[in-house]
Amino acid sequence: MANTKRISPPKYEVPEEVKKRARELLLNFMQEQNIKPPALAIKCKEVYGRSDSRTSMLNKIKRASFKLTEIMQIADMFGYEIKFVKKQAIEQHERIF
Repeated sequence: MANTKRISPPKYEVPEEVKKRARELLLNFMQEQNIKPPALAIKCKEVYGRSDSRTSMLNKIKRASFKLTEIMQIADMFGYEIKFVKKQAIEQHERIF
């Protein structure tokens, strides 16, 4: 039997523009809530028992690498929920993923 290697498809990379929009979304929300990343990490630990360190929180924001469940918990801590809202026709042409 021949030794065959499996060739994996290239790993998907999220476009930088999408990461930028995600970072801005979270940073704007945090600014509206008057909270900075280190304080958010502490609040997440207090409310949900999450072990995210301040450094981890900063890195997740920098890389825009939050899980959807993490974002949902952050929103919930401040009395918000995440919903999908249909874009208006004009916005669909302006924003391309």
